[in-house]
Amino acid sequence: MNYMGNTLTIEIKDNKARRLLKSLEEVKLISIISDSKTSWTPKKKKQAKDFLSALKEAKLAEEGKIKLKTLDQLINEL
Repeated sequence: MNYMGNTLTIEIKDNKARRLLKSLEEVKLISIISDSKTSWTPKKKKQAKDFLSALKEAKLAEEGKIKLKTLDQLINEL
């Protein structure tokens, strides 16, 4: 019998739930496809932090609280 499983996204609230899911995975009852708590490499964390910082800066510029550099200024820095 071939059974194609369903995919379910859940939010894990504590470590007990995480350990339970890991146990279920070990006995082949479930398969964890992605775990946001463990799949973030230091490089991915830095990229996410940089992206959020850029978004914050863009929002401040839209509100007129800061002035962004022009394209010419950025090119001159290179």
